[in-house]
Amino acid sequence: MAIGSGIGSWLGIKKESSFNTAVTVDRFYEFNSESTKYMKNTVAGQGLRSGGLVPRANRRVVTTFASEGDFEIDLPSRGLGLLLSLATGSVPTGTLANGAYTYTFTPQDLISDSFTTQVAVPQYGGTLTYKTLTGCKIGSFELSVGAGEIAKGKFTLDGAGFTSTSSTSATPAYSNFATTNLFHFAQGSITDNVSTTYANIKDFSLSVDNTLKTDRYNLGAAGAKAEQIINGFRAITGTITAEFTDTVLLDKFIADTTAGLKVTFRGADIGTSAGSTYELLEVILPACKFDGDNPVVEGPGTIDVSFTFTVYDDGTNAPFTINYVTKDSTL
Repeated sequence: MAIGSGIGSWLGIKKESSFNTAVTVDRFYEFNSESTKYMKNTVAGQGLRSGGLVPRANRRVVTTFASEGDFEIDLPSRGLGLLLSLATGSVPTGTLANGAYTYTFTPQDLISDSFTTQVAVPQYGGTLTYKTLTGCKIGSFELSVGAGEIAKGKFTLDGAGFTSTSSTSATPAYSNFATTNLFHFAQGSITDNVSTTYANIKDFSLSVDNTLKTDRYNLGAAGAKAEQIINGFRAITGTITAEFTDTVLLDKFIADTTAGLKVTFRGADIGTSAGSTYELLEVILPACKFDGDNPVVEGPGTIDVSFTFTVYDDGTNAPFTINYVTKDSTL
């Protein structure tokens, strides 16, 4: 049935064997929104001439092109491993225990981690137009949860190629739809990664900028860019909002103390032995420095305090670790 609105759309990806060479997407995600688009750099020659009051159309050329955009998903208990791999550069093998697989992701190089993205966009009459982005890398990503909300993932892409067509060889399929759950606020907890549980934190977000060089345009490539590579230190930052019930976080901010954060979402029991293995999404940040505001009284109401944090290398542990426990036997 043709549906002429966003509910008739789909989004899929697949890792490429060769950079910027399209492959048929075969991993499809239920998504909330997307903003993928074609980008072109145009230059119009000036060309002064007698009687010429407007630049001539045939003096305008496209010198370089690319694609970009992002998409947001609710963080699922199945299928997330591939996105985390492409976002971090880790390619872990799942460790099987009690019928579930544990994957551990840490920041690695993103070389050869390009993928094809395809989005089906419905016209009013239900006809689908397919946007295909090739040579994609995840330039940055964000994991977050708001008070009372479903946990979200936002993945920002930089691509080398783009086509828009009326046909595709991809067939959207959601094989684990019936057994996929969502991580959410009620499943979450946050600690200092040592012994203290923070009971007053209302929301959390983590942003990772992979600091890719995305302007590798060279002669002989017909305007296409070369593969994006890491071009600096990753920028790892985040935010939290806390009810002002104590001064624990405020003291860390004022003293510029290095402290850990561990955010854990524990979902359904998925083990072969009941009560021992659960769906899990866990983010460990061993070395955070806090910035923010002092608590202020703005009126008669209660007081919350917002803090930003920056993640550093402590010389021993990975700057961040993401643990994912799922029924998926492969990424």
